Amino acid sequence: MKQKFQASLSRSQGRKSWCVIFRHPMRTGSDGKPGLRVRRGLGTDDQDEATERVNQLNKILSNGSYWKLSAKEIATRQFHPKVVAAFYASVEAKAVDPWTVREEILALPGPEDGYSRIQLVGSTGSGKTTILRQLIGTDPKKERFPSTSTAKTTTFDMEIIIAPGTYRCVVSFLPRDRVRFYIEECVGTAVSVAVENRSENEVVRRLLEHSEQRFRLAYLIGSLPSQEDKIKDELEDDDLELDIIEDQDGEVNNEECTRIVECLRSFVDRVFIVSDQVRDYVAEQLGVDPNNLSPDERDAFLELIEDSMCDNEKAQSLIDDILTEVESKFELLQGGEFKYDMSEWPILWTYETDDRISFLSTVNRFSSNYAPNFGKLLAPVVQGLRVIGQFSPAWPTEDQETPRFVLIDGEGLGHTPASATSLPTAVTCRYETANVILLVDNATQPMQAAAQAVLRSVLSGGHDSKLAVAFTHFDQVRGDNLPNVQARKNHVLASLENALGALEESLGSVSAGRVRRRLQDRVFFLSKIQEPLSPKNSLTAKSFKGLIEIFKNAIKPLEVTEAVPIYDLANLVLCFRLATEQFHEYWNAKLGLAYKPGLSKEHWTRVKALSRRFAYQWEDQYDNLRPVADLIALLSERLARFMDSPREWKPVNPPDDARDAAVELVAQEVYSLLHALIKDRLFHDQVHAWGTAYAYRGTGSSKSRAREVRDIYETAAPIPGETPSSDANQFLDVVRGLFRDAAQAAGAEVIG
Repeated sequence: MKQKFQASLSRSQGRKSWCVIFRHPMRTGSDGKPGLRVRRGLGTDDQDEATERVNQLNKILSNGSYWKLSAKEIATRQFHPKVVAAFYASVEAKAVDPWTVREEILALPGPEDGYSRIQLVGSTGSGKTTILRQLIGTDPKKERFPSTSTAKTTTFDMEIIIAPGTYRCVVSFLPRDRVRFYIEECVGTAVSVAVENRSENEVVRRLLEHSEQRFRLAYLIGSLPSQEDKIKDELEDDDLELDIIEDQDGEVNNEECTRIVECLRSFVDRVFIVSDQVRDYVAEQLGVDPNNLSPDERDAFLELIEDSMCDNEKAQSLIDDILTEVESKFELLQGGEFKYDMSEWPILWTYETDDRISFLSTVNRFSSNYAPNFGKLLAPVVQGLRVIGQFSPAWPTEDQETPRFVLIDGEGLGHTPASATSLPTAVTCRYETANVILLVDNATQPMQAAAQAVLRSVLSGGHDSKLAVAFTHFDQVRGDNLPNVQARKNHVLASLENALGALEESLGSVSAGRVRRRLQDRVFFLSKIQEPLSPKNSLTAKSFKGLIEIFKNAIKPLEVTEAVPIYDLANLVLCFRLATEQFHEYWNAKLGLAYKPGLSKEHWTRVKALSRRFAYQWEDQYDNLRPVADLIALLSERLARFMDSPREWKPVNPPDDARDAAVELVAQEVYSLLHALIKDRLFHDQVHAWGTAYAYRGTGSSKSRAREVRDIYETAAPIPGETPSSDANQFLDVVRGLFRDAAQAAGAEVIG
């Protein structure tokens, strides 16, 4: 009888070294069952040596006493290091904060070093990365760093330190398992599209671009010429300028291009082969006609298609080969040093040189979206990029010394629907370390939901004194009713005022009044910043000058009259109940378990994808599904009203600036502690329950999963009633304790 877990020898086409493939008994696969498929290099191109190492691994797989971390020491004495690493590496792997990884190699300077930290936030396409280019003085045509586009371009954290000396960088990468997971989702979606008999162009598109638009396989393995030509033809038909597809040579030569196209074509052909196999298999198992299914049957059929791929050798082999192709792209890097994990997957890469041209050319491989280089770009596997070097604006400044700035850029916030309640925690958790939060928005349109969410989060988090606003595309603000620059400014400011009016409704007049005072002389207008600044562009030059002054002054200590707010915790219960009620109303509607006007039910595949990320402890969101961030936002906004109205002040009636500063300190402490508390309650403490939610399969699984997710939320964030449950009492006590600790740390006093 064949044992359940058994290793086999494998070698990718065109590769010399041998690999081993096996199902890991200690890891859960994408179907929610034990037996994650693992493929690892054996470190030899000798078949006899490789076979011996596979035999050793089979001894581990056949003996359950090795299936625990404590047995690794014994295995190390008995088996080859490659065998031990293949089995235990993925079990030992722990989630590592990529920010911490970069910090260990290249620490960010702060105010204690005379540096201001500036965090840029804004919607996709608003121009925040273009502002960053202007501040560091990189040429938009020759250097193209960082990359820009009207679509989502920056998909990871990027920190740029302006400092004299050599150019250095540290790049942190996604773990191997996460990359394989993204590839698996791309292949799964492409197969599902093929099963539904949709066009080859659609199959290729879904294979090369993940639904979240973060992981783009086209950057890594290239794209088919027919796809590029079609895009180019459509743009030319619309008489649109091709910003990134110019008559410039890329790094991919004709021979490489031929190889890339052949490789990708083989992947696409294999997608169709897999789709035929799994379609026929599932149809036979269910005894149904795939062309004649009800909506519920169709959902169950497509979910079983996905699950059947876990046991389909051709599907898994395709995923493995795409991963091998992706891994080969690291070999293209010249110079620098890699640090690897136990499975020999890169954790980070460091590089240093005095040559700016060489440096930016090399770093662009990690951040570029330049189409002629598709097939050689590594951006999709990057988790973060930190750079230090002799950067400065290309336009003259009054102070000729190198600016002492740290510029922090991240993923664009996207054009979120009005119903979105929160920003990613990856954005909001950085507020604490920033000295300036620069909100970048497009002046040509009313302030959208994402920008309004930034205003809400900054204010409720107590960071409004750090806020500045930059409106881009100001040159495009035109109309018969806008005869001069001041009229155009007033038109844009009216959009900001509308957003502040909405803020007043949600956070109260005290908070809205405070942010209005804070934004005086901190709103700027920028025109034509995608090109080097023209001497005639005096308004933009003046705006950049004002921004730089704000950056410099951000770390100067302020003299404020001392004021001490006194809070009564008895008034905290109402804030708590309203926030949790709103959270459950929102998510019950998103899960399809209740109705709420303006909210639509999320597709079952998205809820499943969310539960998978939580179950595997990879991240606390999927696309714009952000339960952790939602609860943080709702609690902090309710608490902001509470903090704005303390029971009394010491001394009585302090001046506005003293009140603002005191409340801001309390809010900052609360906001920081809320991030840790809610992430634990909804995420880390509920991993098993999220795994249960993800594991549901078959007809009716989407409803069962939705109810399981609802139960997780009710356990982690119960609503206190007239006679609160023990869970609600416990959570309320935790929040009370959190507020007491935060208030005391900020110098406030608490009653109750």
